[in-house]
Amino acid sequence: MIQSPEDRTLELACTVGSIDNALEAIEEGADVNFQGGAPLFLAIVNRNRAIINMLLDHGAIPDAFLPRKKMRLIKGRDTLVEELIASAPSNPRDIKPDQIEEIDQAIRDEGVSYLLSNVDWDRATLFRDSLDAIGAGQTHRCVAEFLQWARAEHGLEREGLNEFIQGHAPTVDEYRDRYLSSGEDLVTLAKDYLNA
Repeated sequence: MIQSPEDRTLELACTVGSIDNALEAIEEGADVNFQGGAPLFLAIVNRNRAIINMLLDHGAIPDAFLPRKKMRLIKGRDTLVEELIASAPSNPRDIKPDQIEEIDQAIRDEGVSYLLSNVDWDRATLFRDSLDAIGAGQTHRCVAEFLQWARAEHGLEREGLNEFIQGHAPTVDEYRDRYLSSGEDLVTLAKDYLNA
């Protein structure tokens, strides 16, 4: 199948994150599911929630990016978008040992609540995804479960976050203990990943 100019424009817009250009391409006849959902794939890889939501609003089919079993368990758009982003393949350019070290040290000093109170959601999920990419299995599971729990219990809003953290202090402390007990050297894992 030959790609139309509108489809090319949509893919480029999804790559660079331009909602206006993406909407214009759709209005001009671009297919949001062209090449098995290439526009959605590009938005997922770039972790662009706004573009993902816009594509879903215009009929993008997410089924190719998540297992059927997981799709059946998803309730609500926010959860779908977060699961799509979590399914994004690792990009070596996203692995930055200095940033991993900075967040790791802050979690060790302040606890896992640092991921909610001092880091925006995108940076927290990028940290989670980086842990998975470098092979930090225990630490990744702890961070992924903590972020999933916090999102399910509180949502993505920053309003009322301190009260939420204080109201769930025992659970937050359990996650910190799990994080600290992993014993994984994240900086070494990140450097090994980049040198492989």
